[in-house]
Amino acid sequence: MLTRSFPIFYLLGLLVIGYLGGLWLYSKMPFDQVERVIHWIDPRLLSENIPSGFDSILPQLVTILLFLLFATHLILKYAILLIGTMRAVFWGICSGFLIAQETEFWAYALWWFPFQLIYCSLLLLIGFLLVPPPSYNQSKQARSFKGIGVLSLIYIVLIGLELFVLPYIHGL
Repeated sequence: MLTRSFPIFYLLGLLVIGYLGGLWLYSKMPFDQVERVIHWIDPRLLSENIPSGFDSILPQLVTILLFLLFATHLILKYAILLIGTMRAVFWGICSGFLIAQETEFWAYALWWFPFQLIYCSLLLLIGFLLVPPPSYNQSKQARSFKGIGVLSLIYIVLIGLELFVLPYIHGL
């Protein structure tokens, strides 16, 4: 039982530690530094206007390209879950930022929190399936490439859903 549930607890732990670490970092960082980090990684949060499709796709595209780079590299593949965890840290930093902006409650509750939760969870799941930790006894033939494909398709559909939902949320 424990060997089957270990990956769930492991990935959930990475997600929670990343998110809480991001909230902690937000509380310790100066406000202008937080704005620079957000502007550098995902400037949609700072924009007053409805973000364009390119502005919404670019952060996801960069994440996916880094993910593929790590997954195909001989040494970096063992740090692939770091990308999902760092994404959760950024999620926490931005969550603190949006909560502190009292006018951004609906954007946080209806857009940022649920979408980033699913994005981070999918990244961690795909990373775990692509490169299982060395301590996890699973042969290379037993890896589920079909599962990776399905999760990747869900990720792409989620990007499309975000592009559809974002103009309505931004109008609230």
